[in-house]
Amino acid sequence: MSSSSASSGVVQNRGFPVKCWCGDDVTIFTSKSVDNPGRPFFRCETKRDPKTWTNKKDSHLFKWVEDAVYEEVEDVLPKFVIIANELNKAKSEANELIVMIHELKEEAMLSKQEICKWKVCLKICFFGFV
Repeated sequence: MSSSSASSGVVQNRGFPVKCWCGDDVTIFTSKSVDNPGRPFFRCETKRDPKTWTNKKDSHLFKWVEDAVYEEVEDVLPKFVIIANELNKAKSEANELIVMIHELKEEAMLSKQEICKWKVCLKICFFGFV
């Protein structure tokens, strides 16, 4: 969540709100107005009763849920770009490691063949002296 830092007491304006500016918790309500029927919004719990709502600027939090969702998505998109770049870098490094593994396997096979040749040579030399 990019909205608030409850431990510092500072409430930010972006993303999903957790606390109102007054410090109380925030709840999701559903609008029953003619202009916005069924539209969800965040509101301070102290303003639970719609009869106490004067306007959006009554010093208590009011935020449409879709605005909060949009802000959350907007804030996380740059992080996805960073993750995608890191993923591409990791894939590239993995491909380099795969190439190195194949080279090492080939080198190990050549070394094994060389050892087999030397074993044969040593057997010939050993039995040639006996």
